[in-house]
Amino acid sequence: MTLEVPPGTPDRGPGLVALCVFLIVLVTVATTARVASKFIVKQYWWWDDFFALLALPIQLTLLGMILSWREIGLGLHADVVAAQDPLLLIESGRRLYIAVFFFDSSISFPKLSAICFYARIFPSHNKAFRYNLWFVGSLVTGWIVSAIFSTIFQCTPIAKAWNPTLPGHCIDDFAWYLSTAAISVIVDFYILLLPVPMIWALNTTLRRRVYLLGAFFLTYSVIVISLGRMVSTIELIPTVTDDLTWRFPLYLYWACLEGSISLVSISAPNIIGLVKALARPASKRTRIGDKGSNNSYDSKFARSAASGRGSVAVPGRPAALHDDRDGFERLVDNHNVWDTTVKAQSHEVSRHGSGTAIPLDSIHVQTQISVVDDGHSRTHGYAV
Repeated sequence: MTLEVPPGTPDRGPGLVALCVFLIVLVTVATTARVASKFIVKQYWWWDDFFALLALPIQLTLLGMILSWREIGLGLHADVVAAQDPLLLIESGRRLYIAVFFFDSSISFPKLSAICFYARIFPSHNKAFRYNLWFVGSLVTGWIVSAIFSTIFQCTPIAKAWNPTLPGHCIDDFAWYLSTAAISVIVDFYILLLPVPMIWALNTTLRRRVYLLGAFFLTYSVIVISLGRMVSTIELIPTVTDDLTWRFPLYLYWACLEGSISLVSISAPNIIGLVKALARPASKRTRIGDKGSNNSYDSKFARSAASGRGSVAVPGRPAALHDDRDGFERLVDNHNVWDTTVKAQSHEVSRHGSGTAIPLDSIHVQTQISVVDDGHSRTHGYAV
């Protein structure tokens, strides 16, 4: 139903509606670009893609619920809504109760996608980094499970969560909102800082390391929204139940942005890869292990390369001329920055003399041939 609101009535709904519509378009375009990159750039699918795709319908459902909530008075003062139908306030409480489940999931699955992305692009031999990934992944999983159960059983009886007139008791709303927001911010900082030691240890210039750190920080910029939501929690939640439909939209601005920006952020590397691929001629869009190419690895090695274990030369096998992995994966795996990874896999890497040198954009093979002529030894160097 649509409420009949007198002209000039204070209303926070139109701004929230405009934001939700914009975010629906934004997350849909970003995720579509992510999927398109997988086909156009011919990248391999992995768990980070799964969690990103799972987050999209959840976020769209949350935004859709807010739009439908608007139809029963979201954005208006509670007394204006109650004057037309007091039961609409109970319905508003019910929709808030349901929306919390989708919100918690909408910010958790992008976190899991980011963790899986780190696991894919950074070398697997670093055990400390892998343990950190498992630890923060467990934190996110534990957070979403505890948030779901605490949401379900926040009141006794359960229906009191959306109908405060019922007898019973509920947990402290402010303490609950604040604790979940604070833990979410801490986890976001953890995820943001995880790749810093790995990037700083890269065998490359200081300028490039600073550039990579800046790129990762900008990509996971959702931390700013997380902090904003926590501040909003402190300011709004203690008094939000006094005028739910009027005050809660101010909190929903941050809640809608957090899940949406998270979803866009985790798709940024794929979007970068897609833009770079579209900027190149179609004839050069070749992946490692692409069937029909004369420069392909076997599928097992291609998956290993796509999993971020570094680019190494395989004896007796030609290397792919073009590597269309995710944009950030190419940034990290550049200019022999993963020399330690190659050595860990028993492949000698050298920039001078004999052996194999493996930069990002091409593979150079340096060979020395000694020729003995009349007792004199001459050495010729050839580079291919």
